[in-house]
Amino acid sequence: MIKRVLAADLGATSGRAILFTEHNGRIAGEEEIRRFRVADKAVDGHPVWDAEFMFSEILAAIHIALEKYGRLDGVGVDTWGADFGLISSDGALSELPRRYRDPVNAATRRALAARSYEFFKISGISDNDFNTTYQLIARKNEGFDFGKVESLLFMPCLMAYMLTGVKATEPTIASTSGFYTAEKGFDRGFLEEYGIPRSIFPEKIETGGMFGCIADELMPKDTTYIPVPVFAVSGHDTACAFHAVAAELRSGDAPLVLSSGTWSLFGTFIDKPLTTRDAFDGGYTNELAADGRTRFMKNIMGMWLIEECLKQWVREGRRYSYGEIAALAANAKTEDVFIDVNDGMFYEGGQMADKVKNYLCRVYGVKCRTDGEVAAYVYRSMAKAYKNAYDDLCALTGQRYKTLHVVGGGARNGYLNELTRSTIGIDVIAGAAEASALGNALQQFEALKKRIGK
Repeated sequence: MIKRVLAADLGATSGRAILFTEHNGRIAGEEEIRRFRVADKAVDGHPVWDAEFMFSEILAAIHIALEKYGRLDGVGVDTWGADFGLISSDGALSELPRRYRDPVNAATRRALAARSYEFFKISGISDNDFNTTYQLIARKNEGFDFGKVESLLFMPCLMAYMLTGVKATEPTIASTSGFYTAEKGFDRGFLEEYGIPRSIFPEKIETGGMFGCIADELMPKDTTYIPVPVFAVSGHDTACAFHAVAAELRSGDAPLVLSSGTWSLFGTFIDKPLTTRDAFDGGYTNELAADGRTRFMKNIMGMWLIEECLKQWVREGRRYSYGEIAALAANAKTEDVFIDVNDGMFYEGGQMADKVKNYLCRVYGVKCRTDGEVAAYVYRSMAKAYKNAYDDLCALTGQRYKTLHVVGGGARNGYLNELTRSTIGIDVIAGAAEASALGNALQQFEALKKRIGK
């Protein structure tokens, strides 16, 4: 029997909707239905997500797939972590969701620096400006009244609500917040301290469950379609990517995974969160996996750096493809120095190539003269960061890993993969570029099998 599901995979810079076909238990087809850019937008000086636009793109993809194939067996949505939408009592968004790169979050984190390890111990989420903990505290500091909020929905749950009208919390996306664990749910101590009502967090829906079916009024007009279920796949895109690797290996082992996109997520699976001081100092984070294990990872600034450099060069009249800039980097002559890719100066966009040049000049007295040199330093520094993360991970878990599975958009970058192989000294296997979408689809197929008992 042929089954078709649509995986809506939303990233911080772009979104895509990919149709996966399964036949006799195997993936038999992958078709990109729609792709779109996530445009920057600001309201009252704060960067926001245009949630209505994102929803319209997902809905358009659903309509295209239905009109082409006549039915869909499922839809799943995954996104980046930490961000959320606020629903008012009338069921509508009270405002456009804030972006995690809002500078007020960084200021809030700095003001609470003395409590960073205390926050880490709540659920094992590394100390980042974008954590939902700091976002909520920042809103409270602005005087925002959470008493007027009916529900807080993390971004994939918000999209599912807009499709089905059902409000629920999916655990993997909730685990990115900084105050959610599988055992206790949302931490009451944190919520009570900062005056966040527990009631605004909807009840949990199990990963792999079903939110509901797409509302009738959202279906294409003048034609009758079989109801389309919206599944609660792992809401966090990295959880989907890790699931794709684990499913491909078909074993209970804990593979070493690099999910390479805007961010680089470097890590493995462990049974329970590791919240030691060493894990905190190493910048490691603990997030839930689709199968209930913990994804023990380090957030490393990823392809964002190159993406932002490319934007600057376009503004200056020089346009490169990813392949072209990688080739220039491979042929560039550089010194044996590195930028700290996680330095706060690289966190926000704008003139990224200049930021790289300024860092190298200020810290090492090194002058970059060509675009290829800038790219080379970025790529080499990313590989160096992966090496550092690998060494720390081995020490923290007591394990050694012989192979690194690279998935996501960065898997296509042969130059970076070779740098990573030679820098770490282990085999590197390039996996699916659309690993998040694949992991999303695989969970839908698994959910369908459970529903029909096969």
